[in-house]
Amino acid sequence: MITFEGAAKLYPDGTVAVDDLNLTVETGQTTVFVGPSGSGKTTSLRMVNRMVEPTRGTVLIDGEDVRRRDPAALRRSIGYVIQQAGLFPHRTVRDNIATVPLLLGWGRARARARATELMELVGLEPSQARRYPHQLSGGQQQRVGVARALAADPPVLLMDEPFSAVDPVVRAGLQDELLRLQQELRKTIVFVTHDIDEAVRLGDRIAVFRPGGRLAQYDSPERLLAEPCDAFVESFVGYDRGVRRLSFFPARELSLREDVVFEDATGADRAAEALRGENEPWALVVSADRLPLGWAAAAQLDRAPAGTALGALDLAPYGHTFDVATDSLRAALDAAVLSPAGRAVGVDTDGRVVGVVSQEDLGTALWSVTT
Repeated sequence: MITFEGAAKLYPDGTVAVDDLNLTVETGQTTVFVGPSGSGKTTSLRMVNRMVEPTRGTVLIDGEDVRRRDPAALRRSIGYVIQQAGLFPHRTVRDNIATVPLLLGWGRARARARATELMELVGLEPSQARRYPHQLSGGQQQRVGVARALAADPPVLLMDEPFSAVDPVVRAGLQDELLRLQQELRKTIVFVTHDIDEAVRLGDRIAVFRPGGRLAQYDSPERLLAEPCDAFVESFVGYDRGVRRLSFFPARELSLREDVVFEDATGADRAAEALRGENEPWALVVSADRLPLGWAAAAQLDRAPAGTALGALDLAPYGHTFDVATDSLRAALDAAVLSPAGRAVGVDTDGRVVGVVSQEDLGTALWSVTT
């Protein structure tokens, strides 16, 4: 547990970086510090490992004031990941990861064995052990940085905008990796970001800082989105916070339609008759093993010659799907909005179609769970 008790940082020129911070980071949880530039989030994080000394107040780890610890010993006991990874350019991947264990007096063989173990844990290939940082992509470098921070198995992990320098696709992959690691390791993590979407995705709790280094709100992601405490927080989390909030509601609660799903061997005339009976404008065409192929419009089916199989038609793309078991209502809504049919295709973990849901039915479901 990390506790800030009236912690503040003031500089001689009068700048207030952090002002009277009172906050508890629970053991085994990820707490995200988020806010605009100059709001004190990074300064607050660096108070934990004494890279910044508070002007007043205290910071405690498991009840012990960090100022009672030798700074070097304290930092070796805390994992620290920064933007751009901060790797030693003249050391191999394996030796970068082994840095802290070696400083703690581990033998070289033991430290390197730990490095090899952690490479696998964070998704690096064994063949990369002897490479140097410049031979890796940005995302791979960040994985090395995470592995290095975990090398001595610290209970606390500080992460200062670690994924902000990589492209969005790599960033999403690194976020997935951190979620997986945290589920397995249950570290006490303080994570700094300026991105509210990243904060909502990663955090068990989110601390929103306002300019001047004051804490504006400290809450669970869902409560933060549902009930921002004032106009500043509401503006910071964005006026599309209702859509973000849908990430906390599972798609498995949706009622999906199967009566408008047809195999590609089905005759167009039969599908057209079924759609007329349901007053439906679209049919989803699937393969024999229920993989999605595309959409057929009712008008298209009516024009098709008798006996024409659905698979022979020029189908509209089905867009992207959502996983009924693991995705959220936000994913389902996104799929429906982007679909040319205005309908989302729900699939199982093997990609086989479970059913479809229209934007209208999604709207009804969304209203019922958010009110």
